[in-house]
Parts: sequence; structure tokens; C-alpha cells
Amino acid sequence: NLWHLAQVFVFLFFVSLQALSPLGVTPAAARSSAAMSLYKFKEIQTVPNAKDFIDIVLSRVQRKTPTQVHPQFKITRIRSFYMRKVKYAQTTFNEKFTKILEDFPMIDDIHPFYADLCNVLYDRDHYKLALGQVNTVRGVVDTVAKDYCKLMKFADSPYKSKMLKRAALGRMCTAVKKLQSSLVYLEEVRQHLGRLPSINPNARTLLVTGYPNVGKSSFMNIVTNANVEVQAYAFTTKSLYVGHMDYDYLRWQVIDTPGILDHPLEDRNTIEMTAITALAHIQASVLFFCGHLRDLWFHPGAAGGFVPFHQTLVQGQAIVGGAEQAGSQEGGGSVGSGARVAQHHLRW
Repeated sequence: NLWHLAQVFVFLFFVSLQALSPLGVTPAAARSSAAMSLYKFKEIQTVPNAKDFIDIVLSRVQRKTPTQVHPQFKITRIRSFYMRKVKYAQTTFNEKFTKILEDFPMIDDIHPFYADLCNVLYDRDHYKLALGQVNTVRGVVDTVAKDYCKLMKFADSPYKSKMLKRAALGRMCTAVKKLQSSLVYLEEVRQHLGRLPSINPNARTLLVTGYPNVGKSSFMNIVTNANVEVQAYAFTTKSLYVGHMDYDYLRWQVIDTPGILDHPLEDRNTIEMTAITALAHIQASVLFFCGHLRDLWFHPGAAGGFVPFHQTLVQGQAIVGGAEQAGSQEGGGSVGSGARVAQHHLRW
């Protein structure tokens, strides 16, 4: 009976896999989506610099452990008094470092979009090196506490116990001071991660991209409730912006990207690479803005002549037809008809 029950479970498992595969949802993708939905960059705690880090730990040791020892105490009690301080300092350092390592995302464990975005913005190698140094110092602090607690067991006077305690705390603080540059760098990364928009790479997405200063942000402000800055000069948008809209009872995630120019990948700057990263890793319907359609694009007409290409797009109910009116806002034109085109001609 157990064998037949096991076969039934295996059968149901493969049936569920086949049911998910046509929808493009594999178990690995489902786990990745669940992990991304649970992860929140804005909840990463502040990373103090080395001096503040040491002050926080030592002040807590002073508050949470006994502060008085008398000469008439037995030597075993004096040893345990100082050993307790060393162990409490080690535990506090360990908790702080572990919290930092758990809060910051591991590059290899997150979605490729966020992994490449971190590489573009912060340099993957520098990021891993900083977290690796924090992990190394955590191990050094644990080793120092363990070694000095062993030495304290053989201290035969209060003075020796006190000096061993001071030496242990001093070596811990020296190791933490060497982390100054890494802690400052991680705090900068934390602040920048907190300002990143909450983009779900697995959601239904419309990706707005194209040349600089052609109306991408204006279009974004029209179709969503986002408030992206719009100016008359190029590269006003320097990072990714996200908004949401509803169409036919479906929720769409709209991402506005910085402008990209037509040159080789190795010549692109950080601002352009954020747009390239979104294009490379987010499965989305891409809306590419090339400029004012009345000036750039033409389509062969029925009589052998050419008519403006945006007219054929609007007649064919394509959303790209709104690019002319949306892009004209930066040149002082009206955007009312562009909004109507965007709302009434969204067909995917």
C-alpha cells in the first residue's frame, strides 16, 4: 500500500510540473519569484563606521555585564567575571556582523537583473570583497575570544585576568578598525539600494526605452501615476523608475529607463548600462522611442507615395503611435491626444 501511495505522489508531482511548464513557470522560477517578493532592500539596517561600531559594542558590554570586582573574591570568580565580558563582546560583535551579512543580498543568490544591476552600480568584485572582509573579521573576533578565554583559565591573579581581558578586547577592536573602508562602502551601497525602485522581474512589464530626450518620461507620467522629472535637455532620467497601470483588469508594471545612444557596449556609461541591464534580464514588452515620428518614420502609402508612419500605427491600434504626442511635451506640445492614444491603443 505504501508503494502504491508513493507512486501516486510521484505521478501527481510530474503532472503539476507539466501543468506549470506551458505557463512558463518552473519550480525554480517560482522559488526565485517568492524569494524576490519576500526580499526588501529598504529594510537593510544602517551600517555604522568602525569607530561607532566599537563604541556600540563596548558600551553594551559595560551596561549588560557586572562592573565591580573585589580583591576578596576567589580567583575562580574573578576569572569568570572577566571571561564573561570577553564572551559578551564576542557575541555582540558576532550578532552585528551576522546581521550585516544576512541583510545584504548575495550576488549569486538573487535574480540576474539585480545581480547585474549591482555589478553596474557598485562593482561586483568590490561588493563581494567588502562582505568577505566582514565575514573574515567575524571569524577573527571569535578566534580571539576563544583563545583568551582559554588563557584566563590559567590566570592566577586578578591583575593577569584583567590584562588578558583588555588584550582580548583590544585585539577585537583592532580587527574591527581595519574594516573602516569596507563598512563605509557598505553603508553607501545600503543607502543606494534603499533608493532603488521595487521592481519585480517576474511581473507583467512594459519597458519604456529609447534615445534620450524623446518623451519616455512624459509617456511614463501619462499612463501611470509616477512623477518622473521631465526637462528639455537629454539624460534627465539617470536611473530606473517604476509605475503601475491597469488595463483590461490586468496590472502592468511600467519601467522608465535612461536614454541609450547608438555606440558599442564597452563605450556606455553607468547610466546607460542600467537601461541595458533591464533590457537584458526583464521579460517585458519593450516600447522603443526613436524620436518625433512625424520627422523620422515614413511608410509606403496605397498610391505609391509615403505617409507619416505614426498615422499607420494609430490606425493599426499600436501604442507606439503615442510616442509623437508624448515626446512633444518636452518641446512644448500638447500631450492630451498622446494620453488618449496610449490608453485606447494598448494591444499586446
